[in-house]
Amino acid sequence: MLQITHTNCSSSGDLLDRLTNTSIYYGFVPFETAVKEDFKKRVLKPRSTPTLYSPFERKLMNFTKVCASYGIHRSTEPHCFYSIDTKSSKTASADLHVVGVKSAIAEGLVLASLIEGVKDCGIESFVVHINSLGDRESYARYMKELQSFLRAHINDLPAYARDELLAGNVVKSYGKLVDKDHECIKDAPSSIDFLNDESREHLHDVLEYIEHMDIQYELDPTIIGSGDCWSHTIFEIRVPSADGNCVVFARGGRHDTLAQKIYRIDIPSVSATIEHELKGRTKMSNHKDVTPSFFFAQLGTNAKMKSFSVVSQCKNAQVPIAHRIAVESIGDQLKHAEKLSVPYTVIIGHKEALEDSAIVRNMYNHSQTIVPLKNLTTHLNRLKV
Repeated sequence: MLQITHTNCSSSGDLLDRLTNTSIYYGFVPFETAVKEDFKKRVLKPRSTPTLYSPFERKLMNFTKVCASYGIHRSTEPHCFYSIDTKSSKTASADLHVVGVKSAIAEGLVLASLIEGVKDCGIESFVVHINSLGDRESYARYMKELQSFLRAHINDLPAYARDELLAGNVVKSYGKLVDKDHECIKDAPSSIDFLNDESREHLHDVLEYIEHMDIQYELDPTIIGSGDCWSHTIFEIRVPSADGNCVVFARGGRHDTLAQKIYRIDIPSVSATIEHELKGRTKMSNHKDVTPSFFFAQLGTNAKMKSFSVVSQCKNAQVPIAHRIAVESIGDQLKHAEKLSVPYTVIIGHKEALEDSAIVRNMYNHSQTIVPLKNLTTHLNRLKV
């Protein structure tokens, strides 16, 4: 678990303040406030109970139940939520959720916000460890092979793993072997080898976003979880510790399967959590809403790939910019810009993405200027707004 000493934060409250500010800049809004203001609650009867293996998976189950009860799955637009939990006497957590997006842009948005959070807390060395479990078909084939592998080596397994395997808990058995760094895991099957074409394409898209953000990553087959929870990507962000090991800064992934398992409904969701020790000041500061002067809109795959670097540059240059990166339609993005009444909109389309440039459009007189991306934040800060 992350300790305050791993960061340059003075306290838990300081760390949570930084993470919250970053989340807000990336378009996340407080979960409890948003659902109560925008949705009406109703009672849904669960169809079945998922088999889950970790506290984080159970937390995601509760989140999914709230989303379903408020009918978020009936919304036609994506939603980005954050939540802070300081109820424990020893730990606090900051959670991010992108709901209603099936494409890899959801993983990209969560990871981009997490990475900025890592940097804002003074952590410069980190690696994203990522795996893909694929869809149900891919996961089922992988689990069958993993069970066969463990049973073939049952006489070599330590008691803690053998007992879980005999009880039918394949994931727990493998997980304990990973935790103990048992030698047999190096020969265990990898879930990536069992991905079908659709699952491989999804993983490819996620990795493209990571590479465009210039983030160091490793494909890590040891990160797995319950098939009733996860689908496609599952990841951890790890930072080195003083003892030469690694500390998990954040963990998360895509958990579309939960809503299907519990209610037989579709709620595409990507979530992540940052859990850390409580130390020093725990109360968070009041966060003031910043009125954006600019809106960033993008169209096309290449433009989306550049989106996170653009937002990161604007954040570091303290440019007050809003965006709806998870929204596919450029028209819907621009409608949102009009609602915000921003003076300027920054637009990157296919042509601009290839030329590393952006259109800066005056929303009052509709004049526009082509600006190289390397000069974008300087140009925006010079405009009178």
